[in-house]
Amino acid sequence: MRKFDYPFLNNGLLPANLVNLTANIFSLKTMAGVRKDKYKQIFTELEAVAKIQSIKNSNAIEGIVTSDERIVAIVNQNSAPLNHNEAEIAGYRDALNVIHLGFEHIDFRNRNILRLHEMMMSFAGYEYGASIKLMTM
Repeated sequence: MRKFDYPFLNNGLLPANLVNLTANIFSLKTMAGVRKDKYKQIFTELEAVAKIQSIKNSNAIEGIVTSDERIVAIVNQNSAPLNHNEAEIAGYRDALNVIHLGFEHIDFRNRNILRLHEMMMSFAGYEYGASIKLMTM
């Protein structure tokens, strides 16, 4: 395990490269916000494509597959799931939407992880959603 050591913070001085890095990150974030406001349609379309790809590929890792057309219909809520695999895809979609819409307010805590897990599992009819034991630190 890596040990983080920040004794340089005790004297109140930050290294110049750290200050420059944070300034660059802030600048890039500001420019991204301006571009997002200017090109809302493009960002909306890119986000939709990213969600579909995330849902498709994340579920494929678990062996849950369906056609690209069905994934798009399920993600866009234009069609109800037709089988168990599609129900799991819909549950993942719902959890991903919660994350996208409220990521600023979701703490990394057991209860939030369990809530997302329950959301993913309940759509497919699993009764064990949110019952996984998580290790606490």
